[in-house]
Amino acid sequence: MTSPAGGIQSEVAASEAMRLIAHELRQPLSTIGSIAYYLALILPRDDEKVQEQLARLQQLVEQSSWILTNGQYLTDDTRMAPEPIDIEEVIVESISARSGAEDVPVELELEGNDPLVVADPGLARALMENLLTLFRLVSSAEHPTRLRTARTPLGISIEIATAAPGFRSETMLGPGCVLGLECARRIVARHGGTLELNVDPSAGIRLLVVLR
Repeated sequence: MTSPAGGIQSEVAASEAMRLIAHELRQPLSTIGSIAYYLALILPRDDEKVQEQLARLQQLVEQSSWILTNGQYLTDDTRMAPEPIDIEEVIVESISARSGAEDVPVELELEGNDPLVVADPGLARALMENLLTLFRLVSSAEHPTRLRTARTPLGISIEIATAAPGFRSETMLGPGCVLGLECARRIVARHGGTLELNVDPSAGIRLLVVLR
């Protein structure tokens, strides 16, 4: 039988191991991304297949880094420091930080009127960056990501959706998405909020987060 002290030590050991793994892997991933970027500059721009594969390689590097980050958050039990924050400001900053020429724009419909929630600022940013990355992987120009906030009796709701068809469950969303969702659920639960996901093969994907 594991003692409480032993359990705490195991959690700390797991968190430290995950931190070291992520640290060691990020350097080669960064190098691979830099090489892909360099090749994209020097190889013929009119070779669509080559450019497509290089873009795919850069996307896989980003996806791998995202998976590592989520692994860290799942094993991290650092004490939270919640404070009133403007969640819409966090959303806009997260979108701006990830915007690129190749990205599909996020269609925003924000409630406004000081949408304050009580949350740890770092975890709130991690949550939004996580969910935006997830939807970036499944959205397209034809089926963009839509994000809407609203004030409800239970708190501030954040609805993220795309009409991308064909997905039947969260396990079909792609590599890293199940882990990303578990990380998001953990962060939301730590703040006393709720997260609901609906995946419909014809209607698309809809995720609703409520924070107080």
